[in-house]
Amino acid sequence: MSNPKHHRPNAAYSSPRNHTASAAEPDGQSSIRSPKSYPPANSLYEDLVSSSDLFWRNLQDFHKSLGTKLKVPAIGGTPLDLYHLFIEVTSRGGLEKVIGDRKWKEVITVFKFPNAVTSVSFALRKYYQSLLYDFEQVYYFRKQVPSYAVPDSGSRSMLSSNEGTALNDLPVSTPEQQLGSLVPGTIDLKFDGGYVVTVNLGSEQLKGVLYHVPHNASLSSASIPVPQNRKRPKMGSQDPSRPKSNRSGYNFFFAEHYARLKPSYYGQERAISKKIGFLWNHLTEAERQIYQEKGRRDKERYRNEMEEYKASNNSTPQ
Repeated sequence: MSNPKHHRPNAAYSSPRNHTASAAEPDGQSSIRSPKSYPPANSLYEDLVSSSDLFWRNLQDFHKSLGTKLKVPAIGGTPLDLYHLFIEVTSRGGLEKVIGDRKWKEVITVFKFPNAVTSVSFALRKYYQSLLYDFEQVYYFRKQVPSYAVPDSGSRSMLSSNEGTALNDLPVSTPEQQLGSLVPGTIDLKFDGGYVVTVNLGSEQLKGVLYHVPHNASLSSASIPVPQNRKRPKMGSQDPSRPKSNRSGYNFFFAEHYARLKPSYYGQERAISKKIGFLWNHLTEAERQIYQEKGRRDKERYRNEMEEYKASNNSTPQ
């Protein structure tokens, strides 16, 4: 994992508080505001990536505390696996480092999207930015407050000079800008997908594009709500017969090397995770396939055990 001090969050990446289209003020000015603090982390990163159930519970609670309704988007007709997307990005140092090191294609390759699916890179980055970026800041970098300005309202708009620009290449808010302060900006041009804007952040001036999604399009998008089964976490903590959640290939790899590295890095959890992420990224395809096969077998094991578990519970007299 990367040291969070070496990567400055970009003002172009907004907080997941809003999912509706951004609206410019009538006089052509756009206001930018940032939340004053993040919700506290309820779990360690190492525990989060080792349990998909724990990851989903924390992600749902995180968005709930921000006042957003978490939805799982679909790409190519298949729900996006946010759990594995989070693992793939954070194992490479986080979103900013992945973009800065030009490793986004590595992340895309892992998911093996059909060739017929277009604009995968943009879609994946958009969904990570809107659903996982702030979650990453809290659970991976252990931040308590965001250090960037965000749109007052908007569909997780991405303000950047172009789609391929690395976050670290763009200027950030100067110390003169306080959290929650309004930042003036002008709309230079309006087009179907949003606005070309200029934003003043202290002595810095940012030029870029503010995208928005039409309301009708957002309603008809192929997204599904995350199951809000409030009893599931409670059941999992109280029922010892409930099957253990499945682990991914990276989970197996992580557990194997964590036990080996812990004696050498005692008390340095972040250093251990960073080392394991480095090793994972340098596996050959054949070596990685071994762990991915373990993940597939464990997923099948979990599916079979859950069927038996549910059947057993349904047949139990009330």
